[in-house]
Amino acid sequence: MTLLVLTGCLNTNVKAEVVIVPMKVMYSAWQGVASNGKYIYITSDRDKNFRLSNTISIYTNHGEFIKSIPNAYTKTDSSGKFMSFGDCTFINGFLYVTAYNFNSGAKRTISKIVKYKLPDIKMVKEYKIGEGTAESVVQNGGFYWVVYHDRNYIAEFDSKFNLIHRFPLSQHFGKEGGYQGIIFIGNDLLVNLHGSNKYNEEYAQGLDHYRFNGYKFDFIERIKPPAYGTGQGIEFFGGKYYWTDRPGNSIVITDKLK
Repeated sequence: MTLLVLTGCLNTNVKAEVVIVPMKVMYSAWQGVASNGKYIYITSDRDKNFRLSNTISIYTNHGEFIKSIPNAYTKTDSSGKFMSFGDCTFINGFLYVTAYNFNSGAKRTISKIVKYKLPDIKMVKEYKIGEGTAESVVQNGGFYWVVYHDRNYIAEFDSKFNLIHRFPLSQHFGKEGGYQGIIFIGNDLLVNLHGSNKYNEEYAQGLDHYRFNGYKFDFIERIKPPAYGTGQGIEFFGGKYYWTDRPGNSIVITDKLK
């Protein structure tokens, strides 16, 4: 596996290192990314032939392929519709993945959170979180926070994923859709908008920065992502930002946002 390391400027004159981890199998980097500093976990709801199939791929932080777990989640909604993986997040030693029925043509979109034990990727729990296409989950301040592809708000849940509150997010979604990835750093919320599925369309919409004052989320700025295709799931761990590059079928790692 070839690990590409670039040094250059992102959106300022400050030099930043950009590491690109290419995937071994097509469509592996289709949805999300998580890391515990040693391993990178990548979620996709497509197999190498682009058929609906949930897969978790594992690489070292140096880009070495470890293994791929096909059919990592096969449960359906109440109507038998396929539940697609969204983004994944490393939380307290477990891997949390969103799952939704949006891609299987369901008339009513619903979502779940699936919890996996590491390192064996064994499912230990799933939570039904209601309507909407939940793309990413994170924990902050003792609560879980979820963003959606088709809902312009962030939902706050308790430790058992009971809904507490929904907070509106003010920014406009482009034609590709809404938020795909989420990072919380203190009171700063960073949410990544859906990008293009292939090259020669449009550069990734952007990473929206909000700040939470305990009552609402105030918009601060929209940050340009580090690469054309980095418009899917994101992760922040150990001072590094991890970006899912769908058209590039790779994971992009940066040490700065801009």
